[in-house]
Amino acid sequence: MSEADLYEGQEQTLVKHLILGKYLEHFAHIIGFRWNSITYVDCFSGPWNVRSDELTDSSFSIALQELRKAKETHHRLSGKSLSLRCFFLEKDPAAYARLKQFAKEIRDAEVETKNNDLESSIDAIVNFVRGGGHETFPFVFIDPTGWSGFAMQNIAPLLRFDPGEVVINFITGHIKRFIESPQGQTRESFAKLFGSANFKSRLEGLAKQDREDALVAQYCECVKQTGRFKHVSPAIVLHPEKDRTHFNLIYATRHDSGLDAFKDAEKKAMKEMEHARAEAQRRRRERISGMGELFPSDVLHDPTYYESLRDRYLGRARNSILQLLLGERRLPYDTAWALALAQPLTWESDLKDWIATWVKDGALKIEGLMGKQRVPQREKGHVLVWMAG
Repeated sequence: MSEADLYEGQEQTLVKHLILGKYLEHFAHIIGFRWNSITYVDCFSGPWNVRSDELTDSSFSIALQELRKAKETHHRLSGKSLSLRCFFLEKDPAAYARLKQFAKEIRDAEVETKNNDLESSIDAIVNFVRGGGHETFPFVFIDPTGWSGFAMQNIAPLLRFDPGEVVINFITGHIKRFIESPQGQTRESFAKLFGSANFKSRLEGLAKQDREDALVAQYCECVKQTGRFKHVSPAIVLHPEKDRTHFNLIYATRHDSGLDAFKDAEKKAMKEMEHARAEAQRRRRERISGMGELFPSDVLHDPTYYESLRDRYLGRARNSILQLLLGERRLPYDTAWALALAQPLTWESDLKDWIATWVKDGALKIEGLMGKQRVPQREKGHVLVWMAG
């Protein structure tokens, strides 16, 4: 079965898996140089809505595949034996039965499975991670189907693994719909999700995309503070057929190299996302009209919504950097880099384009360039100096 067949009708899952897979490809190879073991924790494993008999379209299978590639690479290049450890958690008995059978067939990694909900399994996860000793690097994937079951206070021990990184699927579309629910139980569940009810103060007076952005930014800040992370960045995954956000993948790390790898994965996945959306929208038009279309889906696809979002976040990133330059006059390139990449749909290539334009216009110079260097780089001590009035 082709990839298109596996994900037809659930293209948002394809994009999620692309980002996860592409990121873990970089992550596992990088981590393998400094640690002897990687511990992957999948907190809502499923499998759900998979179409492959081998479960190749499940998050845990994709993750294990990328970890294996890194293990083989390190063994081939240096003879190093990178240990793989996996903790798979699923509370639904039927889904867990398939998960457990998958885990039984794994021979090249230490695997533990548990048939329980996440908040009741925190101690078990912590104990499993600690069982890897000081030489393991944990990566935690929290991919729920809603907004309950992973309260900030309860998942705090998982966010505080140091070293450690986290990706959380923030179901933006559902959360936006129910955030103003008058039901006490729903309001309480959102307060638990964010760690307190104070998050709502950030939303007052905001509407539409401004409100969505504030909602995601507040959750990112809660994750950052709770886990004491250096970087937290959201990646937007759009609805396949509609111009709206389906969910945000919230990535948290303490390392610049991690953020660099995640943003590279986001950039590559966004191109695939727009192609997948074009195909989904073509199928929808054909269902409505009852007729096939003559032209390829990409030709008829309107990318205006995606491009408007990208322009929005590019503008925010550029303005935040420009304001610092105007105020401070001197700005380390590493600081500008972190500010830019904190925004979704914004990449280092964009930052370098702005810098090149400012330099060309005589408004900016770069201190610290050596030899044949013409553009600033991270971790080189390069400084942006604003020259204009």
